[in-house]
Amino acid sequence: MKKTELTELLKNIADDADIDETIKGNGTLAKLFEKGLTLDDVKNFVETNDDGKKYLQTYGDKRVTDGIKTWKDKNLQTLINDEVLKATGKKKTPEQIKIEELEKQFNEQKAKAERAESIAKYKDVLAEKKIPMEMIDYFLTDNEETTNTRIDNFSTYVNDMVSNGVKEKIADGSYTPPGENGAGELTADDLAKMMM
Repeated sequence: MKKTELTELLKNIADDADIDETIKGNGTLAKLFEKGLTLDDVKNFVETNDDGKKYLQTYGDKRVTDGIKTWKDKNLQTLINDEVLKATGKKKTPEQIKIEELEKQFNEQKAKAERAESIAKYKDVLAEKKIPMEMIDYFLTDNEETTNTRIDNFSTYVNDMVSNGVKEKIADGSYTPPGENGAGELTADDLAKMMM
């Protein structure tokens, strides 16, 4: 059925009249009002009937056009801006600048907290090995194993150096044990005081 035929069919009907009977009287339109209309009937109508094909094509075009317009309104300008910024690499949005500043501050605070935690952890280790706390900067690294190795190596080196120095002094006979009289000789009183 063509639009002109439908218009002609409806032309003589009053504005407030019921058009169901008029439409049911038309063979093409009457099929739409039959009971038991199934999905297959509708599919068959839009696939085989020229008017059905036209309607389906128009409906599909309108839905696709509306979908593209909605997407474009919501996303296109943002994508263009992002690509322009990425391509130029020069300009950053205020939000990007603020995020970078906050990330930088966060990373600095995190590094300070980790350093303070490491210092607190190694404070006892240095005290146990009788190493001055001021030397922590020479030992502290990002790697716990490396830090422990540095502390152990330093402690071993200093202890060996002191031990060798004492052995040398004793071996060449230049070591004089302290005494109360300052002459290097121990008196009985000195020995008694040492035993107490």
